[in-house]
Amino acid sequence: MVGDTINTVVNLGTTVFVLSTMLAVGLDLSLGQFREAVGRPRLVTKSLLVNLVVVPTLAYLLVRTIPMAPSYAAGVVLLAVAPGAPFGPKLAEISDSDLAFASGLMAILAVVSVATIPVSLALLLPGSVTVDPFAIGRLVFGVQLVPLLAGLAVTALKTPVADALYPSVQRLSDYSFAFLIVVLLVAYLDDMMALVGTGALAASSVAVVGSLLVGYALGGPRRSTREVLATTTAARNAAIALFVATAGFSDPDVLTVVLAFSFLGVVSSALIAAKWRRRPR
Repeated sequence: MVGDTINTVVNLGTTVFVLSTMLAVGLDLSLGQFREAVGRPRLVTKSLLVNLVVVPTLAYLLVRTIPMAPSYAAGVVLLAVAPGAPFGPKLAEISDSDLAFASGLMAILAVVSVATIPVSLALLLPGSVTVDPFAIGRLVFGVQLVPLLAGLAVTALKTPVADALYPSVQRLSDYSFAFLIVVLLVAYLDDMMALVGTGALAASSVAVVGSLLVGYALGGPRRSTREVLATTTAARNAAIALFVATAGFSDPDVLTVVLAFSFLGVVSSALIAAKWRRRPR
């Protein structure tokens, strides 16, 4: 009974967090920011390559090389194929980097990942772990793309309404995130500690470091965009990965690995973003 109650709370909290986060992104994203990102096709192409091909491929090679349970491997792959970190713009603020590019890139990745996440999972998951790619696609479409497009529509048509709604929706996102973290830590802390020595943490750490390095290397000639691509790529989209882990996988070990991997990615990105901010430009 307790286990069922925890699962219900986690599922509900994750759904509210993802929906409110993506709606807040849409309400806060100006068309100018989106056009600015799209207006740099060479940089956008490299950003898509890094997030949709390089990082998932790296994760696939890691889970094939480092011995680990199939459910742990599935968790590593799941977060690796989920691009478009909602924390991207916040990380850009911390590092004092290109905020407009960070916001536009997050929106672009949120749109294209509706198709790439289910396809990548079908191709890269360990053979003993199977999911329904169409069901995953419907989940991602419903909780990520629909609220994002709704927010963008309100911003484009009724900017004052968007300005009025954004603070409340963003607070809901922040509060639901804090609530979800507390619940997940209480419910899964022992499981995350048990990951030590399983290979999952080693694979996650290498993936985070590799994402930072490749993102920075391919982020263009300007330091401000290199920093954005590095931190956005390393943080990944923990929101949608948590939702898919709870709604699309029956094994709780998948969620445990997603939690640990996302923690490593977000904390590492935030720390390096803070260090970059203190560097003279």
